[in-house]
This record gives sequence, structure tokens and C-alpha cells, in this order.
Amino acid sequence: MAEKLQTISEIRHLLITMFTGSRSPGEAGAMATLIISEYTGTDGARQLAYGDRTVSPAGSALIMSAAERAASGEPLQYIFGHTLFCGHRIGVGPGVLIPRPETEEMTSVVIAENPGFKGIALDLCTGSGCIAVSLAAAFPGAEVHATDFSEKALETAARNAASNNVEVLLFRADILTAPAASFPLCDIIISNPPYVRLSEKALMLTNVLDHEPHEALFVGDDDPLIFYRSIASIASGRLRQNGKLYLEINEALGEDTAGIFIKNGFTGVTVTDDINGRKRFLKATKNG
Repeated sequence: MAEKLQTISEIRHLLITMFTGSRSPGEAGAMATLIISEYTGTDGARQLAYGDRTVSPAGSALIMSAAERAASGEPLQYIFGHTLFCGHRIGVGPGVLIPRPETEEMTSVVIAENPGFKGIALDLCTGSGCIAVSLAAAFPGAEVHATDFSEKALETAARNAASNNVEVLLFRADILTAPAASFPLCDIIISNPPYVRLSEKALMLTNVLDHEPHEALFVGDDDPLIFYRSIASIASGRLRQNGKLYLEINEALGEDTAGIFIKNGFTGVTVTDDINGRKRFLKATKNG
């Protein structure tokens, strides 16, 4: 007897039931939509309009496997193996930080504020390479360098550059210890370094704590701005005159972070809000 095929509506209802309890009804529905879309190519509107359409046994199996993993707390980006960032498909996996909307917002600001940029950009702590790939795509006349301490991150960034048909000059460096001279002279520095204090772990979601690399997220409470002091040192030596600096920061430490760059002689040091009204970005200019 042939196996009964399930409809999109039936599968959707089953997934929402799986997620309800640990998530709000809205989140449960959104997750069901994303998973079904990933494995059937049917977006949310069509899932509702054509819910009576059936899904192949193979498709159903993929959907249920993904749903079970998601229900256990594994991030959808790791389950799918990719995410979207500034319109680009960025591969991600365990050991590499999942790009955040705030980082995408900061990257979009860099692109909007520097139309036609043809200089040299440097992405510190590149992770998946999402920032560097987006800059290389937006500025085809520019030279984009990116660095990370993690070999796994650099391998992922290299694959993402290749899959998005852009050139990013990747190299391994620990920005806390590498001499400034090991970084290229550049016109823009952008970075999303680790900045979450260990004491703030309790505020983070379990799926982040259980799955994403802690070394890309956390810093000790005794010296939470350690990466920003290193960035200031690198930028002081390698950012050209009138070069621009863009950083993602801890919203609770904006004034202290700005103080580091003011002390190092940067001008126009400003801390700005993200779209949620949180002080998450720092901009500065190198003069002299």
C-alpha cells in the first residue's frame, strides 16, 4: 500500500504543534514557514494559498528532521547551512558565528556612506566573512582584506567569497597579539569583535549558548574592551589619514568604548543607535 502523502497544511500544523510551548505562536508559525520553504521552495504566502498540495516522502523526511533539530534548540542557520546577509547567501556551520541583523545593519551603513569606494577595506574578526563578502560585492573596485584567528572561520569565509564570486584577501591573525605592521594600510576598518561580557550570559538564548562559538562572543568582565583597544592600536598605525572606522559595540559600554578612540586621537567619534534604539555602533575618523 502506498504511503499517504501529507499536505503542506498538515505538515505546517504538525510543525507549529512541535514548536508551541517553547516559543510564542508567532515564532512557532515563522519557524514552520521557514523550514517548509527551505525544503519545498514554497514561500509563506503560497503555503497558505496552496496548503492542499502534497509533499513528497523525501521532502517530508527532510522537513521533519530539520524540525526535530530546531525543536531541540539548534539554530535554523546551522540546520540549513546558510543564511542571508545583505542579499548574499552566506554559509555557516558549528564553530562559526551566525551573522546578526545588527551586523547587517552596520554593513549596510558602510555601503551607503561610501558609494563608489575604490580603496582598501579591512574586516577584523571576519567570522563567516559576511561583512567582507558584502563589501567586496558592493565595491567591485575596492580591495577587501579580512582576518580571523579561527582557521575554521577563515575556511568558511573563503568558501563564501568563492560562492558569491567576489575576491577577499584572507589571512590569519590574532588582533590581540599581532603587530600593527602585519595588517595592510587601509581606508576603512570594520569589525564586529567579541564584546558580550561573561556576566551577560544569563541574558542570552539557550540556542546561542549551546551551539555558537563562545570565543567569538564573550569577553571577561575584568577587561571587556580588550578587543577595542587592540583595534584602536591597529587603526592608529594602519588606517590612512581621513580613513573611517566602523565598529559594532556592547550597548552598555558605548561611552567607555568611545573614550578609547578619543584618547587615541580619532575624531568624529560617535555612538549611534541600531533600528531598535540600542547604542550598538561606533564610527570614527583617523586624522593626522
